[in-house]
Amino acid sequence: MFSDKENVAIDASESSMIGQNMRITGSVISDGAVICAGQLDGTVECESLHILPGGKLNGDIKANHVIIDGLVIGNVKAERVQLAQHADFSGDLCCAGIAVDEGAKIQASFSRDQIQNG
Repeated sequence: MFSDKENVAIDASESSMIGQNMRITGSVISDGAVICAGQLDGTVECESLHILPGGKLNGDIKANHVIIDGLVIGNVKAERVQLAQHADFSGDLCCAGIAVDEGAKIQASFSRDQIQNG
C-alpha cells in the first residue's frame, strides 16, 4: 500500500520467544527480535516482532519490522509491517511500508510516518 520494500524473515536463532503455552501480562522490551506463539496482554517494544499463527497480542507494538500472522488487537508503530495470510488485525497502523498477504483480515486505520524506535 505505502511501499514495495522487500519483506525480511525474522531469524529465530537470535530471538526471544513467547512460547505457545505462555501468557504474559505487562510490557516486553527487547533490543532484538521477539517471536510470539503464545499470548501477550500489554505492550511490546523491540527491533522486530513476529506474531505466529495462533499467537495473540492485545496491546501496542513499537518496532522497526513487524510480521503479523496471528491475532493483534491494538496499535502498531513500525517502519515495515507485513500482514501475513493468517493475520487478524484490528487497530491503528502507523508505518512507512506495508505488505498485505492474501487471506489477511484487517479492520484498521492507516497512516504513513517515519518511526524512530527507542
